[in-house]
Amino acid sequence: MKRKRQQPLLFLGAGLVLIAMGAVVAFLFLANGDDGVDVSKTVSEGDNPSKSTSGTAGGPEVVSNGPATKWSLLLGELPPNYEVDVSNTFIQNISTFSSSYWFKTEKEGTDRGAEWRIIDGFQTLYQPKGLAAEVAQGSYYVRVETYLFQNADGAKKAWAHYDNVLKSSSTSTPVKTKALANDSSAYEIISGTVGPSEIVAVFHRFNFRRGNTIVSVQTWGGKPFVNIDPAREIAAIIDAKLLGTRPASEPTPIPTPSFPGLGN
Repeated sequence: MKRKRQQPLLFLGAGLVLIAMGAVVAFLFLANGDDGVDVSKTVSEGDNPSKSTSGTAGGPEVVSNGPATKWSLLLGELPPNYEVDVSNTFIQNISTFSSSYWFKTEKEGTDRGAEWRIIDGFQTLYQPKGLAAEVAQGSYYVRVETYLFQNADGAKKAWAHYDNVLKSSSTSTPVKTKALANDSSAYEIISGTVGPSEIVAVFHRFNFRRGNTIVSVQTWGGKPFVNIDPAREIAAIIDAKLLGTRPASEPTPIPTPSFPGLGN
């Protein structure tokens, strides 16, 4: 039996099921120091257009080396009330990559991975320590996907495919934001409510490509309180690492991902 594939932006894995228990009644996302994520000035109640302007639009086609974990978001770059959801944080291998929502079949994923020469990948999910209780007070979940390709040409081909998957989704809507990196796009999906409340729930996704790296930052929260800006601000932090203007370090030692032959 074929596995049911994830819908773009709908990343309700085991860790996110707990979100449904909460209700978002307020929004507060403070920086953890001067270098942290501070979107308190860009997010307000109601349907709010993007005001995020940080980061570099365009710029060099930087070729970054692995591991992909080095180019993700660190826990210390979020407020202190966040923790890693270990069960939904893992290195990517050819199996997880080829069976993801990027592709209709695993064979397609394996073939495209070889064509694009993917060499590494990483997914991490951050959750409020209070889980549903903090979601009910205005917090939200953050997921980051990072993919490294052998060169920028392969990443460009992967980007064209990846962004088309999201554009083609009947449930996602493009969101207007300031451009970032060499390529970028933003989408939202309005789906269901926050737990048993009447607050409409919303998924946001900000994606970008810098050279040979593709990054997707996804958030989930209450529509009255969260727009695209938190995801974009996190993306800008990661892009600054890729550009070398912000320190980048691997969070913890983890095994080398296995993409046998795909990067050769």
